[in-house]
Amino acid sequence: MTADDYSAMNGSSSAKAKMELSKTLKIQLSNPAQLDKIDKLRELGVAKFVALPQLVVVGDQSSGKSSVLEAVMELPLPRDSGLCTRFATNITFRRSPQTSITVSIIPGPTRSPEKVEELKAFKKTGLTTLDGQTFLSILKDVCQVMGVTGPGESPSATKSTFSADVFKIELSGPDRENLSIIDIPGIFRTATEGVTTQDDIDLVKTMVGDWIQDERTIILAVVSANVDIATQEILTMAEKADPKGLRTLGVLTKPDLVDDGAEHQVIDLVMGKRNKLKLGYCIVRNRSQKELDTDSDSRTRKERSFFGTDPWSSLPKDRVGVDALKSRLQDLLSEIVQREFPKIKRQIERRLILCKKNLYAMGADRESSDQQRHYLEGIAAQFERITNDALSANYCRHDIFGQDHNLRLPTLVVDRSDRFAEDIRSKGHSVAFKGDTSAEAVTTTNKIEAKSALPSANNGSDDADESHVSNGSDGDAESGYKLGLDKLGLDSKSSKYPELLDILQQDLYISLTKGCDILAWIETEYRKARGYGLEVMDPNILPMLWQEQSSNWKGITLSFVNDIIVYVHDFICRLLNHVCPESKVRNGLISFIMDDLLDKYSAAIKHVEFILRVERHGTLLTKNHYFGNTLSKMRNERLVKAMKQHEFRTNRQDAEGACHFVTVVPVSGMTSALSQGNLEHAVDDIHTVLNAYYKVVMKRFIDTVVAQGADYYLLTSDESPLKILTPLFISSMTPEQLDEIAGEDLVTKRERQELKEEILALEQGKKLLRG
Repeated sequence: MTADDYSAMNGSSSAKAKMELSKTLKIQLSNPAQLDKIDKLRELGVAKFVALPQLVVVGDQSSGKSSVLEAVMELPLPRDSGLCTRFATNITFRRSPQTSITVSIIPGPTRSPEKVEELKAFKKTGLTTLDGQTFLSILKDVCQVMGVTGPGESPSATKSTFSADVFKIELSGPDRENLSIIDIPGIFRTATEGVTTQDDIDLVKTMVGDWIQDERTIILAVVSANVDIATQEILTMAEKADPKGLRTLGVLTKPDLVDDGAEHQVIDLVMGKRNKLKLGYCIVRNRSQKELDTDSDSRTRKERSFFGTDPWSSLPKDRVGVDALKSRLQDLLSEIVQREFPKIKRQIERRLILCKKNLYAMGADRESSDQQRHYLEGIAAQFERITNDALSANYCRHDIFGQDHNLRLPTLVVDRSDRFAEDIRSKGHSVAFKGDTSAEAVTTTNKIEAKSALPSANNGSDDADESHVSNGSDGDAESGYKLGLDKLGLDSKSSKYPELLDILQQDLYISLTKGCDILAWIETEYRKARGYGLEVMDPNILPMLWQEQSSNWKGITLSFVNDIIVYVHDFICRLLNHVCPESKVRNGLISFIMDDLLDKYSAAIKHVEFILRVERHGTLLTKNHYFGNTLSKMRNERLVKAMKQHEFRTNRQDAEGACHFVTVVPVSGMTSALSQGNLEHAVDDIHTVLNAYYKVVMKRFIDTVVAQGADYYLLTSDESPLKILTPLFISSMTPEQLDEIAGEDLVTKRERQELKEEILALEQGKKLLRG
């Protein structure tokens, strides 16, 4: 087929009719409204967060890429102007009744808010034509605003060589097809001294890689037909981004420069016989140096004439020439937009929800003291509300109580209080009282070897407590055992809070309940303490015996308070972690209130130690009538037990003559039961008084420690550590304190600003897509 035949075929009325029909179908299929919305989404900056369908032109600087763009745009672009070598260019075609040309700048993703506004403000409208000089003038202005070296300018240290901003050219008119192309700076391999550097080479390659990596991007890989395609780096980069070749369209240029005899290699590419791509190849002819000043119509005639000659005339017409390329690009863009448009809408909505959630989690802006105070007061109010519900055991009010049972503080305290009461009852006494069956059971369980000595009361001093406290050596292992902080893993909990180690009572021990006769022990102590006088109960002996008998109270009680402190501290830290997700603010709050917390923990310990001193070393005193009743009951029981040793059964006749067996105690037996030696009587009486007093005071002590040491000091009073963090407490903070705790660091500020920008862009995009 000759060039004339090729021209005649394209000029026939039948061919024209087919072309018009094809254009009409494409207009119907392309959905200009969707294409327009995709472009507007890109202008809004949505492409920074959600990938948008796009055609991206990439290639070497010498591949003829600029000539292809010039032919597609049908505009005489200025030569040697640096077009598409400094920044990406978005060329958009739109069908409209009026002819117009608009140029603008889409800011890059790393621009500051101030620079974004400056770049968005750059816009030139009202143009109907764009000659070379006008375009060159616009390019200079664009480069100036972007801060890059402009056409004809020498490199400057104050200006960049390349920019991540996008230069947008929008061409509208009745003859325009709906199409949008993004041209990326061409890659190059050799730096030019004083113009480009190795960093610039790497930067452009990175820019190309970033633009072509997304699956919604159609890659237009422009390569010269007159070079070995295996050496084309741009195809290697395209293959890396698109391994299956599903979205790469090859564009071959400069076919007129192919060596004679090598044309079949290029034809094989276009026909898909080698280096196969799913989208295939198109081929166009560039202007030669002599043709640079010719218009687009002349360029089109030359191209048609060239491809009408052998062997190029054998190629499919939909793969040859600029018109075929434009049609192919329009089809590809329409197809991907139609396929991805619903997905983009859903992705924008999902990402918008996620961004708003992340911004909400960061709390309100915290630039000023008022904002910081308001933010912290909100945290404190939520902390106070959940704490009050926890103390009321109103666990159904918040899901957090179901998610973390360690926040059920009253339940933990009640359980531990029950164990504390049981420990005092079963392990609190040093020697088992006579006739105490529960104590005797514990004594049997914990009985030590028979060689163990009787406990010794050391004049009522604090040393009495230490007489059975192990120093941790092996030799003490059989005389005592160490109380851990809790049987339910509180040792590990306390290790999480090293700040408590200085106030928690360490190395608490209690002595084992002695497996010895308490009367023998009392007699031994009585003999060591008696002086001149009658063999009656010395009032000084009872306090010494009392202090020894209650010596285990200290270890058991302080271990109990340790546990409650750990429970409370763990509650505070866990709840703060829930109401204040931001670690910097949370750590700042904990650090700020830590001294107050430790003071209140110490106050609770000191108060419990005070209770211990009062009950163990103070005056033996009670107004509880139960003591008198118990004492009388025990004495009667002791007498009855003694008399039972002399009782016997006998037959007795009543008034009616009937005989009955009765139990009697002879007068001599009663006299014997009442007749004790002075020492024996004193020992028995001391035991009775000590036993009765122990029972009364033990109950009083348990209630007092739980009610005052645990409940009042650590839980419910206004001075409780749980009541420190309140809105009122926050209101008393100075501006300096507020800023130190709630002030945002640079990373947080930047994260907040980025989230706001993304939310704004996504909301505008969502509104656009709904319109």
